[in-house]
Amino acid sequence: MLDPSKDLEELKSALKIEYEDDDIEIKRACTAAIAYIKGAIGRDKPSFYTQNNEISEMLNLAVIMLADHYYKARSATIESTTANGTLREYDLGFTSILLQLKAEYLVYKEVDQDGS
Repeated sequence: MLDPSKDLEELKSALKIEYEDDDIEIKRACTAAIAYIKGAIGRDKPSFYTQNNEISEMLNLAVIMLADHYYKARSATIESTTANGTLREYDLGFTSILLQLKAEYLVYKEVDQDGS
């Protein structure tokens, strides 16, 4: 999973930010996104978040999407009108990825420290 301190340049590239003025805000948005995602999925299988496979790419995409929302909106919700007039807090893409990750988490078997 992305690390806001180590992967700041990757985050800025994904968010299309070329200046350094908001580095602290970007790190804060990313840290909050990671905390939200772990809270929504679960915290009792820490090795789920350190995998090096397609799940880690989904996690990183979810972090980027939510950090982008937090960074650009800087508020709890974005007011937008859809075809049916509803207010959506997060983009459907993020919600879809989060649901897929929750399903993967439920069937994931925790790996012991020795790799077994």
